[in-house]
Amino acid sequence: MLKHNPKAERGLPGGAMERLALFAEWTGTTPPQRILEGRGRNVSFSRELLAYANQQGLNLDWFCLGDERGLVMAYHRRGREVRHEGV
Repeated sequence: MLKHNPKAERGLPGGAMERLALFAEWTGTTPPQRILEGRGRNVSFSRELLAYANQQGLNLDWFCLGDERGLVMAYHRRGREVRHEGV
């Protein structure tokens, strides 16, 4: 489980850290401690977070915004690809 880190939460929408902790719990993985890098207008996701998301399949739309649409559409597209491959 993620330790509460108020500095990591600055600049993130509400609920993002909770979703990251939930993802880590569901997948049995350990997310990086460094979530954001930069300051002010130059803040962005850390390289560590981007690598973790890529390696573990964390959907950044869901993590950051709580937007399930990206998840739904990814599976929808994959389902269409599988159906077309089978034809």
